[in-house]
Amino acid sequence: MSSLSSVMRKILRNPKLSDRLLKLDILEIWNDIIGENLQKYVIDSKVYKGKLFVKLKSSNLRNEFSYRKTDILKQINSKVGKKYITEIIFK
Repeated sequence: MSSLSSVMRKILRNPKLSDRLLKLDILEIWNDIIGENLQKYVIDSKVYKGKLFVKLKSSNLRNEFSYRKTDILKQINSKVGKKYITEIIFK
């Protein structure tokens, strides 16, 4: 019988699953960066083809995030450990 750790390693080697887990990690990092107070203005966020898409309720907040886009992008990729996100798109 296989140990739990060996089963987990086999599961994580699956490229589709590991990519999905990485996307979930990125969304969690995004939420950590913006904090709880600003999360209430986020309608939806998703990662697709190396881009982070964020739909916001407030145009003022969208402009503020646009100014900080490069910094946010560096923070996300730094915490992930590789350059996965190439662009952030605020809608």
